[in-house]
Amino acid sequence: MRKATAFTLFVLFNLVAYTAFSQTLESKIDLLYQVPEGAPGFSIAVFKGNQILMEKQYGNAHLDHDVPVTAETVFDIGSIAKQFTAAAILLFESERQLSLSDPSHLYFKVLPRYEKGDPTIEHLLNQTSGIKEVDDFLEVVDVFWRDYISHSMLLNIITKVDELRFTPGEYFNYTNANYILLASIIEEVSGMSYESYLHKAIFEPLGMQNTLVNTDAYRTIKNRAIGYIEDEQEYYKSHYYGLLYKGDGQIITNPRDMFKWHLGIKNATIGSPELWKRMQTKAKLNNGTEINYGLGVEFETHNGYEAHGFDGMITSGFVSKYLYFPELDMAFFTTQNTFDWDFKERFFELVDLYMPKTEKKQPNNAETIQEISSDDLQRYEGTYLFYRSDEERKANTIQLKDGALYAYTLDGYEIAKLIPAGDHRFYFGEDKDAILRFSLEGETKQYNYDDFENEAPWVFQEYEPYEHSLEELKEFEGLYFNADFQIGKKLVVEDDVLFYYYRNGASKQRMGSLSKDLLEISISPIQFTRNEQGKVTSIEIMGLVFEKM
Repeated sequence: MRKATAFTLFVLFNLVAYTAFSQTLESKIDLLYQVPEGAPGFSIAVFKGNQILMEKQYGNAHLDHDVPVTAETVFDIGSIAKQFTAAAILLFESERQLSLSDPSHLYFKVLPRYEKGDPTIEHLLNQTSGIKEVDDFLEVVDVFWRDYISHSMLLNIITKVDELRFTPGEYFNYTNANYILLASIIEEVSGMSYESYLHKAIFEPLGMQNTLVNTDAYRTIKNRAIGYIEDEQEYYKSHYYGLLYKGDGQIITNPRDMFKWHLGIKNATIGSPELWKRMQTKAKLNNGTEINYGLGVEFETHNGYEAHGFDGMITSGFVSKYLYFPELDMAFFTTQNTFDWDFKERFFELVDLYMPKTEKKQPNNAETIQEISSDDLQRYEGTYLFYRSDEERKANTIQLKDGALYAYTLDGYEIAKLIPAGDHRFYFGEDKDAILRFSLEGETKQYNYDDFENEAPWVFQEYEPYEHSLEELKEFEGLYFNADFQIGKKLVVEDDVLFYYYRNGASKQRMGSLSKDLLEISISPIQFTRNEQGKVTSIEIMGLVFEKM
């Protein structure tokens, strides 16, 4: 009797302790994901082993009608869709319908034969193809995010940009274009639509009944969350119904179906363990450098634990993250219907509630600092510009001050001190998070900015700032036409300002002066070309040439 009583007390004590722990954990999660009344929300889950350890929902799926987020609510998970695209390609290879080492043009005939080499299917999968990002070119060819954007429209852009950023396999460069092409390869090999093949080969076998590819702007989708952006505590619908391309996104699902996807890979419900191991292996560049990307998989380290998964961020109002820690056999998935650049902070606070702490060793980046005379340092001074798109425009001035080089904004604000590292190299700042490699040879002085992420370095070229007179601006006036895209650009001086017109004159943007024959709009610099007589004959925008008519 006493033994029974002692055992009963032991069980009760542990039950009370566990209940108290669970309540404390739940309250911490609730505090982390608290949502104001009338705000968009979250759907979150934690997977442990072969079970859902925790699942909770917060906030609203549709503010107009006060529809709450529930376990059935489905969200656009953005770039996490790339995992499904990669899985489909790997299933093809396991069935010997293609090889990842095949040149991509074998399955997509209109893909250019690039001068720098032919990207393979594997290059597309691990984001090392060198194919330029299609998103950057949309505004140049008069396509805007509020338009209906079809798959064929994007393929038309991708295939008409016939220059790679780098030799395939030389660098890592994340682009949606790679996965848009992969979706077309899936259709070519399967003889089915992308959506139909994913449903047949992945969604249906895994029982993902609430998951689909959204390829129709007018489609009714049950339990769909609407996307929002927040501005000064007001929420605005930013849901894009017109993104009708596929491969890189447009998959709609919920945490319970993501759990089925997670188990499907972990337990090889479809495919094989070898297939998924290959998917979850870090890729290597041509020089053997390992990168934090596999075949549709991103790698991260948190609190000393290795993890892999994917982020999905859509400025139309959705953010999702899926991350699996193999050592702990735990995965985390969160999705929300409001856009937030800083979503990772909250995500990892959730992870930390479940994860044991470990000491993470800090890398030793120590390297001998070189001494360089002031006379030698003067050679690096100048005004430099890197400009690939409106989000990546960088301009600075490198100047000598008190015997050291500093980078300044064009307005004179100090950015960082340049720490000499020898052989025309400088660390960008005391933390040594990036390195500059100067090239002083040739007609144009330049430097490469390398942030150690194995991506193609940003190339900053020296230029001489210039302000154009009204008479000079009038030389640039005229109509310019690109035959490949059948698109014209109109440049007109109005009130002493040169304007760049979009969409046959429907909208315009002021042009700013950069250098003698180099001006800019928000998305790109515009280079003017002259003939031997000094007359303007064409403009070049992001590598696309428009001839003056």
